Amino acid sequence: MKRIIIGLQIVVLLLILAKAASVFGVLHKTGIKELSGFLPGNALAQQPPDSVQTSLPDKAATTPPVQKDTMDEILVQQRGLAEALAARKAQLDERENALKADEQRLMALRREITEKIALLSQQEERLAAALDAAREEDVRRYKDMAKVYENTPPAKAGPMFEKLDTKTAAGITMNMKKEKAGALWAYISPQKAVEITREITRTGGTAAVKQ
Repeated sequence: MKRIIIGLQIVVLLLILAKAASVFGVLHKTGIKELSGFLPGNALAQQPPDSVQTSLPDKAATTPPVQKDTMDEILVQQRGLAEALAARKAQLDERENALKADEQRLMALRREITEKIALLSQQEERLAAALDAAREEDVRRYKDMAKVYENTPPAKAGPMFEKLDTKTAAGITMNMKKEKAGALWAYISPQKAVEITREITRTGGTAAVKQ
């Protein structure tokens, strides 16, 4: 009889603890079975009378553990974060590849421009050399023709000089001696003399007149 009373007291105590655990959220950490292991008369508590055993609530057996739900939520959040990071990394990789492609195109364009500039510089140098050669050839030709007109009597050279184009006449005049050119000009028309003077002024006297 004494054992039955002690067993009933243990059952009542377990009911009180189960109620408190359901209110404060302690039941998921400890559980009725763990609490009962620390109470006296545990052997009797594990074998209560049928009438008392059936009155125990089974809420603890059906309540889902809060800790598992929290872990699942954390796992879901981590999975979502990992997916977001992977998507961001893919975007950054795509942008990096695009930048590398643009950089390669710019480098190719720079090489092309550099090659074209070098080619233009070479062509400019060749053109300048050709112009210098042509200018030297013109000067040489004007000097040779100036010698011819210097050795020709002015009365005869004047009509010949009158028929020359203005540029050639100016080039020859600039390579003649002053006294020879002055004597020649006495046999050309004033209009021709004005045109020759304008051409000499325009060119700046690139071919020096003989003294």
